Amino acid sequence: MFKKIETLEEARIRNVEDALREDIGTGSLSEFFIGTETKEAKIISRNNAVLCGVDWCIDCFKRVNPNIEVNFFKVDGSLINENEVICSVKGDARNILEAERSALNFLQLLSSTATITKSFVQALNHSSKDKSIGAVFDTRKTQPGLRLAQKYAVRTGGGKNQRLGLWDSMLFKENHLKCLGGIDGLKRKLDLFQRTNSGKFKINSNIQVEVENINELKLALSLGIKNILLDNFSEKLIQDAVTLNDKQAVLEVSGGIDLDSLSTLAKTGVDRISVGRLTKDVSAVDFSLQIEN
Repeated sequence: MFKKIETLEEARIRNVEDALREDIGTGSLSEFFIGTETKEAKIISRNNAVLCGVDWCIDCFKRVNPNIEVNFFKVDGSLINENEVICSVKGDARNILEAERSALNFLQLLSSTATITKSFVQALNHSSKDKSIGAVFDTRKTQPGLRLAQKYAVRTGGGKNQRLGLWDSMLFKENHLKCLGGIDGLKRKLDLFQRTNSGKFKINSNIQVEVENINELKLALSLGIKNILLDNFSEKLIQDAVTLNDKQAVLEVSGGIDLDSLSTLAKTGVDRISVGRLTKDVSAVDFSLQIEN
């Protein structure tokens, strides 16, 4: 469908263009009342957070007027404090006001994603006896049009990206398996695909299969699947799955995971934990831009 995969830089340019277009439209109606004199402003964090979205913020101002000076005192990934001045802005007053909301929107969203990711990573590291076990992964449950930006924010917060999209790996979930006739149906399709493609397709290379019970796990392991998602398993079933798996496949746990349940899951010995709320449950970090008199 699409011929070229978008880079993070290309996505950022598109994100900024879309944000400014929807906010400014055909032009700010208040610009007729604001003078063109040069003003200085500062951006202040109103919460303790992990900063993320610096380039998106800068690009908003520069897209409106390349001559606006934007100087951040922190970089993405920095811990910022409540009421800390993190950036100075200088330029045409009208242009600063035009870019303000879009610039702050990117900061509040991406810093939110980075901050919640950091909290999950820290909780996991504190709980897991073996620090190599239980990496925190994101999902595809991102804000529309902002996937690469939020995936970047997850990395900034210390988490890891799972799939960027449908194009880079395969995950056969419940609805896929219903269309295929279950895991048995998936096996028949994979066997057919391998025969017709001269065995070039390796089922254990980039396929993940979701299972909902121990019997499905056994069947997936018998197929040689090396990446298995345990969907909404109880703690007891997760422990049974880890024992049964015996490191044959990478086991990932997903479904309703929060900070309270994370410490328990970290001790089960699973390899990965994927958390949809890193990107879908947004509790915005508050930022304020103040023009100085």
